Amino acid sequence: MDIILAELNKNCIYTVPKHLAYSQSDFLNKSAYCTAIGYQVEEDGKIETDSSYLNRLCAYMKLYGAIVQTEVEGFQNMHGHREGWAWLARLLNAVPANLYTAAALNAFLEVAGFVLHRRYKHHFEKLLNILTGDFLKPLDEGLQSHIVVTQLCSYVKSKSYLSEPEGRHLADHLRSNTAVI
Repeated sequence: MDIILAELNKNCIYTVPKHLAYSQSDFLNKSAYCTAIGYQVEEDGKIETDSSYLNRLCAYMKLYGAIVQTEVEGFQNMHGHREGWAWLARLLNAVPANLYTAAALNAFLEVAGFVLHRRYKHHFEKLLNILTGDFLKPLDEGLQSHIVVTQLCSYVKSKSYLSEPEGRHLADHLRSNTAVI
């Protein structure tokens, strides 16, 4: 588990959660900053697009959320709901709201929100109120930010965390065993 988490943290700083602010004194240029926060450099030397980066960031966060929400009877998940709760609290308290942190939060909640609500009920709902109130206010009005804010607000308002996410449980049998050839 430690190796998987280390790889996640290496590839996506938001699984820590960690924030790097851009400053000219810390980074030679904007490209160096983008690389530091996880953008990939393509073969032609160009930095990947924002859309591509956000898609990858969300995939990493969904994987992290899947690790957190995994419950197997008879086994203790060493990086389960407690660590997910701590991650959520750190993100909301220590990391500034921006497009990347909001997208990371949205992807994480889509997968792990159900388990966190089931474990922490009223406290989880309080954190969601903080999220929709104080955390999201500083986001700019850019199109991508607006989409993520709308998704997060919809998640809270519709109480999507009350429904199990798709794929939460492993199949009881393999489809290949029941397929007729």
